[in-house]
Amino acid sequence: MRLPLLLSAVVLAALCAGCGKPNGGNIALRKDNQELRSRLDQLQRELNAAKATIAGLESHATTVPVLPSAQLEKLFTTHDIKIGRLTGEADLDPAKPGNEGLKIYVVPIDQYNQPLKAAGSFVVDAFDLAQSGENRIGHWEIPLEKAQDNFYNMLTLYSYALPAPWQTPPRHKDITVRVSFTDALTGRTFTAQKPVTIDLQAATTRAAK
Repeated sequence: MRLPLLLSAVVLAALCAGCGKPNGGNIALRKDNQELRSRLDQLQRELNAAKATIAGLESHATTVPVLPSAQLEKLFTTHDIKIGRLTGEADLDPAKPGNEGLKIYVVPIDQYNQPLKAAGSFVVDAFDLAQSGENRIGHWEIPLEKAQDNFYNMLTLYSYALPAPWQTPPRHKDITVRVSFTDALTGRTFTAQKPVTIDLQAATTRAAK
């Protein structure tokens, strides 16, 4: 009876020892997955940039000449934009009670997913999708010159921070913000959107004049 017990103890000890050591195959698999995700993200940014170039050429929406692709590849240029997590309602006028609108934190990113201080203009739209009928509650156009005045580089903040006073205050707490950025160097336009939760009690009922 002792031999089976001894064998069981040896097998159990071996299993426990195996559990305590990292599995080489699993580590390699995780590393490969991370590399594939990183490569996929890079390819998506390149695709977004290519689509933006094509759209700009087709629409002729800008008089800025588009640089040749070979030249663009040698530069750090905008390949996408990111809307920051701080985006939301904001107290735009400390002298008045409540939050008078939104503040949009957005930054262009280059082909390596790094934030880039790229010059350009913005178009911001806000939607209250739960509202029936016309659900766009705001439309703001920020030209290049005004956008430059709202770029911040301090501590952990490296981003545009665009004020957007309420035009039609939201009726529901969940709204969607859509931002389009037209890069001044390449003429390409990039768009991103983000859901935002609003504190309706803190939001003012005054529409911007």
